[in-house]
Amino acid sequence: MLNAKQEMFVQNLVKGMSQREAYKKAYNATYDPKAIDSKACNLFNSGKIQARYKELMGEIKDQSIMTAIERRKWLTNVINGKELETVEITLPDGQKELVGSKEADLNTKMKAMDMLNKMDGEYITNHKISGDKDNPVNIVDLSHLSTEEIRELLKDEH
Repeated sequence: MLNAKQEMFVQNLVKGMSQREAYKKAYNATYDPKAIDSKACNLFNSGKIQARYKELMGEIKDQSIMTAIERRKWLTNVINGKELETVEITLPDGQKELVGSKEADLNTKMKAMDMLNKMDGEYITNHKISGDKDNPVNIVDLSHLSTEEIRELLKDEH
């Protein structure tokens, strides 16, 4: 069971705050940023915090608005003119009034195409990285780490 400050820390992380900001808000921390980063990193890596964080992130994932397939279908419908944009006018008193709908314009369709291409990895350029037999190149996926955690790892290397 987490105490109130720990729960607030996790809630702040789930809202998208960095570890530093989440820790500062939860603990009203005003001391040295390096000390805050260290405490936040240690707290985040504790078993209780990790379990709660994963639980909340799982709930968010379960509540996702659209799956990737649904997003692709919707964007395809925009491109094919099956999703319509609303047309509204502003009246003299400042109120907006819906007057109809229309097919997306070319610019909107191009943006939808661009998004689909990005989702499908069309713009990715792959590069082969290799070393020699005495100095092989090791590739490590750090995408699951926060900026603060990567900085901490780099600090430990020096």
